[in-house]
Amino acid sequence: MSDRRRRISLDGEWTLRGWRQNDWELALTAERAKVQNPDVGPVPAAVPGSVRGALLAAGLAADPMRGEQSRLSEWIEHRHWSFSRALPAEAREWLQQHPLDRVLLDCPGLDFAGTVLIDETVIGEFSGSFTPHRFDLTDAVRAGGAEVTILFTRVPDGLGQNGWTSRIRDWKPRFYYGWDWTPRIVQTAVTDQVAVLLGPAGGDLGGIRVHAEYDLSTARGAVRVDSSACALDGTESLEVEVRDPEGRSVASTIVMASAASASQGAGISVPIDSPAPWHVRPRGEQALYGVTLTLRAADGAVLGTVRHRVGFRSIEWLPTLDAPADADAWLCRVNGAEVFLAGVNWVPIRPDFADVPDEDYRARLTAYRDLGVTLIRVWGGAGLERPLFYDLCDELGLLVWQELPLSSSGLDNEPPSDAAFAAEFAAIAESYAERLAHHPCLVMWGGGNELTRVTQPAVPGTPLTIEHPALAAAGAALAAADPGRRYVATSPTGPRFEADAREFGRGLHHDVHGPWEFTGSTAEWRAYWQNDDAVMRSEVGVAGASGIDLLDHFDLRHAPSRGELRQRWTHSSGWWLNRFDAADPDQPIEEWVAESARRQAELLGIAARATLERFPRCAGFVVWLGHDSFPCAVSLSLLDWWGRPKPAAHAIAEVFADAEACTSERAATPAGLPRT
Repeated sequence: MSDRRRRISLDGEWTLRGWRQNDWELALTAERAKVQNPDVGPVPAAVPGSVRGALLAAGLAADPMRGEQSRLSEWIEHRHWSFSRALPAEAREWLQQHPLDRVLLDCPGLDFAGTVLIDETVIGEFSGSFTPHRFDLTDAVRAGGAEVTILFTRVPDGLGQNGWTSRIRDWKPRFYYGWDWTPRIVQTAVTDQVAVLLGPAGGDLGGIRVHAEYDLSTARGAVRVDSSACALDGTESLEVEVRDPEGRSVASTIVMASAASASQGAGISVPIDSPAPWHVRPRGEQALYGVTLTLRAADGAVLGTVRHRVGFRSIEWLPTLDAPADADAWLCRVNGAEVFLAGVNWVPIRPDFADVPDEDYRARLTAYRDLGVTLIRVWGGAGLERPLFYDLCDELGLLVWQELPLSSSGLDNEPPSDAAFAAEFAAIAESYAERLAHHPCLVMWGGGNELTRVTQPAVPGTPLTIEHPALAAAGAALAAADPGRRYVATSPTGPRFEADAREFGRGLHHDVHGPWEFTGSTAEWRAYWQNDDAVMRSEVGVAGASGIDLLDHFDLRHAPSRGELRQRWTHSSGWWLNRFDAADPDQPIEEWVAESARRQAELLGIAARATLERFPRCAGFVVWLGHDSFPCAVSLSLLDWWGRPKPAAHAIAEVFADAEACTSERAATPAGLPRT
């Protein structure tokens, strides 16, 4: 039987136009002669891709990465931007052959808000960067519509690092409004693939949920399929086939699709005998199994196909040794072996992340694997990464701690708590789970970064708990869409945000953040870490300069005076220049840069080593920051803007290599060493 659905990719070249605000809308009226020409363009634009990327390619915008030139592209936020291209002729032909079918525009990633048009007809509106969007084009195509336009009309403000989390209700990544490691470079973009979908109105596998289960004690696995979120009419059949890493079929079944609905239990479960387990690097091969789901109509026609890769592994969370009774369980056991969570915090590779080539993802993640990283925390001030990121983490054996898109602000850190906001947040959580739940790399969810109760002063505050209405709603959505996966309300957790040396030994430091800056002696730093009692260290940083060649390349080395150079560095590194200010003004920049890099390596190495020596009293050490998203003169990253390891990365790699040996010794027995 034929395939009753078709997907036509619209990736490639579109046409970009920039409009003074609302001029495009006047151009749809009888007054069109007044605004028939856009303010910018037309110019070619890649999809997926960003507005700024297209303008840079056309020579219409300054490179925001050089010196302080990012300020020269802030005008982009104050235009409306349209991406347009011809609709494929196949859409009209399909409707002629199948008059009862639908034509949908599938847009998984639109950043941030606007309107979709076919020719001059408004088809729908969109808002929100964190969930997919679909638009019904059927009537417009049937009426002869020839051109599709995705038009971005609104860029919210006030989302930067220093603001009020309690007032932020727009679902757009926050980091590119300016953080301590990047200036303001706000993206407007089509961030994911765009396609036209052709097929019948019902029988859609969109929203299908796939989970892999593994029982370590019996070495048996299962693939569980839940179709409760799919648009099904009850007459379709669902074929499930599982293939091993060599491509051999190891299990298959055919059921009525309605049987995979959670409303009739837990969906369907396909048993797998003795699957090869998926391992955290470097414990073994990252065995990945292919799962193909085929939905068929009653007459046998294919209504849809979904393919995922899954891995079979056992994840347990245990209390760390001597942990306070009220502390969360942070000791991670994978396939019976306790793993020191040697990690980095991940932020988008670039502010205009829609333009990042796939090879940059592989380069960054491979670099982290080679440094000995086992855990990547995807920070909540951005959003969901592209599918390739999670596929690569599956392949490389890297655990992922995925946060939902909430983050702290400088003036308060507590998100809204009303029912409408909580419902929106829960919908985002459910969407995240539907897209990620099948990945073996995904080890836990987090509600957001550094969320604390509203207090005066706001910083650092006391971490929020699951009792907060928005965090509770997200937790409930995740429990339903991704049952069994761990969820923490925020990071840090527990009574304290940071660890204060004066409170060591009192059981107040659970998962803590910081320090990120230290002005004392090396001996004082070493003493702090030798006395540490934290259960988990999920953010630790030390500032260090980028290489002198990078400073040269991005106009960050020379200036008429040291004060003017400092001002240029402040553009992206203002929080981390205390030691530069205290240095001898006559010291050559080259010497200061080398000294800064050495200091970062030494102090981070001391902190990581002391934390590892406390394992399993402390579960892990996660460096803030993994890589630079902007060519910072000074930052807390291990990898510079080009992705090259700083000296600090090599120091961390030495410790993380020893973490592998340490945890391997503890894995000598399935339950690890005795916890006495």
